[in-house]
Amino acid sequence: MLKRSGAIFVALASLSFLASPSAAETKLVKAVSDHFELYTTDNETAAKDALAHFESVRAYLLSSIHSEDPFAQPVRLVAFKSGGEFTPYIPRNGDLAARAFSETAAGRTTIVLSSCKKEAYEYGVREYAMLLFAKTAPKMPFWLRYGFSQFYGSLHMDNGQMVMGSPPARDFRGSISFDFDMGVMFRLNGGITQDKGSADFYSENPSSRVTGSSSSSSSSSSTLPSQVERGAAMANMESTTTVDYPDILWTLTHMLMFQKPYSQKFGAFVGAVAGGQDTPAAVEQVLGESLSALKQDLVLYLKLPAHATIRRPFQLEKPLAPQVSQLSGAESALVLAELKAAR
Repeated sequence: MLKRSGAIFVALASLSFLASPSAAETKLVKAVSDHFELYTTDNETAAKDALAHFESVRAYLLSSIHSEDPFAQPVRLVAFKSGGEFTPYIPRNGDLAARAFSETAAGRTTIVLSSCKKEAYEYGVREYAMLLFAKTAPKMPFWLRYGFSQFYGSLHMDNGQMVMGSPPARDFRGSISFDFDMGVMFRLNGGITQDKGSADFYSENPSSRVTGSSSSSSSSSSTLPSQVERGAAMANMESTTTVDYPDILWTLTHMLMFQKPYSQKFGAFVGAVAGGQDTPAAVEQVLGESLSALKQDLVLYLKLPAHATIRRPFQLEKPLAPQVSQLSGAESALVLAELKAAR
């Protein structure tokens, strides 16, 4: 028993050591609802507003996809008051320009936001949506999960109605190169960074590797297949670095959901690709289009000056009654130290 107590003391002491002096002086507000546990350096009002938003989005999303909550524990939200407070906690291999990131450890999912203000909610919801779809539809291709995260990220309540279809917040929009390859986009398997449109073509998943004329080598070739594939990937990446994938994937998702005749077949299409069917095959067999025809429609849709939004009456099944408390400096330091240790 003494050994176990000593181990716990050492663990807590190590976490305290990881906390910076400024973190040790910080006092967090803790707000807990049925499905979220929020810690913030902002005030109680900001904490309650953020919880109300995430609870509403969660309920609407689960209702829309007819799914039970896949998270075994309440999702932890950590929202800072400023970017300066947020930056030290960005993972070492993370995007320094990110406004939010997420991590899962020991069964607990944590989403960290650079701000607790309304304009920052979207970045946290994108993380939540990506995690939600990864759990509820593990076979769903990355491009669609990402497109959904961009689409649902901008969900918001307005006078008792849920508003969807608003364009995602972006620091900038890159110029869209219309020579991008739809097949390449559908094979993406991660690596897109928020707001920058870069893509990772180096996944170990064979289905996501980029192929080209130089990658169709025979077994007798003296060049290793992995080297050939990497060379083709680099060539394709150089020719597609101006492709703003986040913007394109949001637009494609929006078009498939709202524009006829795609909207009439969208449910069946999602079911097909989420069930493991290859996207190009599902485009032809379910949507009844070729990739070139789909791309032509997408290019025209990208040129529209505005896109439709939809409002639907919505309210939570029961009023939100969060438990709000002010943590002590020591309690706050442990929370922040645990977050920093996860880097």
